[in-house]
Amino acid sequence: MKHIVVTTDFSKEAESAFDYAKELVQLIGKDECNITLLKVIDEVAPSNITFEFGLAIADRKSMTGKLHKHAEEKIKEIAEKHFNGFSFKTVLINPVKPVYQEIVEFAKAQNANLIIMSTHGRTGVRHFLLGSVAERVVRQSPCPVVTVPVQS
Repeated sequence: MKHIVVTTDFSKEAESAFDYAKELVQLIGKDECNITLLKVIDEVAPSNITFEFGLAIADRKSMTGKLHKHAEEKIKEIAEKHFNGFSFKTVLINPVKPVYQEIVEFAKAQNANLIIMSTHGRTGVRHFLLGSVAERVVRQSPCPVVTVPVQS
């Protein structure tokens, strides 16, 4: 096992997967395995709006730039806090497809041996409406997927 992809959505729940990934890499050997901390940047509603001719116009380019810069800072902060001492890299993806597809395609392209991700434990209507990224990744992944339940 040479390459493990660990996903994050920057939520507290996503951190459940980090300890599991570190333990696994220690069992394999820190020098034998690389970790990629992966974040697929979510699309957000416009918050920077200007008014011209009575119409609201979002400055999408500026917003996307700010979002990407914030995500870059955040993923580096998380990686240094949780994966310091391990061989790791961070990757941000600006999605053109659903999040689960971006994760699956990244794993394929990078020849990942394993994907580790947390589950958010959505059930009922929330699960039906929002779906489960983890569930879809498990179904379509080119490699094994470990889903880690949220730690209480």
